[in-house]
Amino acid sequence: MHIYIFGNLNSGKTTLSSKICKRLPSYLYLSLDKYRIRYSDGSLLGEQRACDYFVTAVNQASDAIIEFSGYGPVAEKLQLQFKRKQGVLIYCSRGIEESITTIEDEKYKKIPYPESYKQVQTLEETIRFLSDKVTLNTLESDWQEHIWQSYTFEFGQDFTKFWKSFPLRVHQWVDKLRHILCDDSNVSTALFFGSLGANQLTFLSDIDLFIQSECSVDNWCSKLLSQFASELVHTDILGSKITLRTIDGQLIEVVIGKSLSDISLYYRESQIYNVNFTILKAKDKQRQELAAITQEKSDNEEKVIELASQVYFLFCSLPNLIAKNDSYKYSFHCSIMLHYCVQLEHIIMGKKQHNYLPKYAATTLDNFPWKAFATSPIDIQSSQYQALYKYLTVLFARLKQHKLIDNKNYFSKENLFLHQIKIES
Repeated sequence: MHIYIFGNLNSGKTTLSSKICKRLPSYLYLSLDKYRIRYSDGSLLGEQRACDYFVTAVNQASDAIIEFSGYGPVAEKLQLQFKRKQGVLIYCSRGIEESITTIEDEKYKKIPYPESYKQVQTLEETIRFLSDKVTLNTLESDWQEHIWQSYTFEFGQDFTKFWKSFPLRVHQWVDKLRHILCDDSNVSTALFFGSLGANQLTFLSDIDLFIQSECSVDNWCSKLLSQFASELVHTDILGSKITLRTIDGQLIEVVIGKSLSDISLYYRESQIYNVNFTILKAKDKQRQELAAITQEKSDNEEKVIELASQVYFLFCSLPNLIAKNDSYKYSFHCSIMLHYCVQLEHIIMGKKQHNYLPKYAATTLDNFPWKAFATSPIDIQSSQYQALYKYLTVLFARLKQHKLIDNKNYFSKENLFLHQIKIES
């Protein structure tokens, strides 16, 4: 795996690289300036020689920390030569004026930049020239085919805290997966979604992977087991999904499908940060299809009608369940309604992301009546039913007020009898 340390001159790249090297002693450290010192004599030919050696070393390195600006001829050469994803990008950020005023001339005198470069631009002018070319956005755009995640390290930031939150283990597993998938002829498309697709990976994240292939789920399970058997503690198949649990605690969920439509809902719900970040392997047609999926807008009106209908249907079943004293089924129906109502609340709030399973709903829904859904599988409380009834009548009124539903038969006077608790004779 490559860890790219990019940024402007005097932005702290070398300092950050040095600290990461101490944490990853098995990784090769490749610095363009170090190659200049070693192979260049300050001439244009020497600069070319140093850059060529650097590009060759980067191409040959499997695990490496690679430091340079991320811009210019060297970047272009590397981008042309890479045929697959390589790793992650860490952008070193520092204010332009601070970078200029803290330049250590002696440090840069040791680096044999070509004299012709120095005549064209001073160090200050170079920093200003690069200021709009070496930004997080431009680097992500330039390197999107070659990285799967990006980070920003602010100058002066607490490195220990940064590294503690850096999900190295997850990235190393991503690297293992891309090694076996990119050259597999049975893989039409391979891509990530979930938090990795959203560029929000943490050390608690699962790895969500989709493989488009004509091979069966069983076949892929056997193939993954043959690759990682010694590193796995549990493997299972859940329909079209393979779950892998590793000895170091990583959960990998691999969905196998024959078309991108098999993953489109989850891909769109992942709030994809950059489509190209997510792709391990795909043709141009699949890239365009994935980009189109991220632009699709869910039909909230249709979704609300369906959710409201489901909630009302389930609620109308509760009086019969009370009469039969079927407390387990009663509790089960209340749990399903809770999930649907949380979705409806988020739609009312305008929060459409991750709507199938809204994130952190317990903290985003103020004053939500969680207790109105709280049930026991062995006991039914009439007070809970009344609290739920009260909440649902208000919720449906709000849905009508927002013009999300127009069915006047929900909780009307005419069907009041549907909600009355029955006594079995």
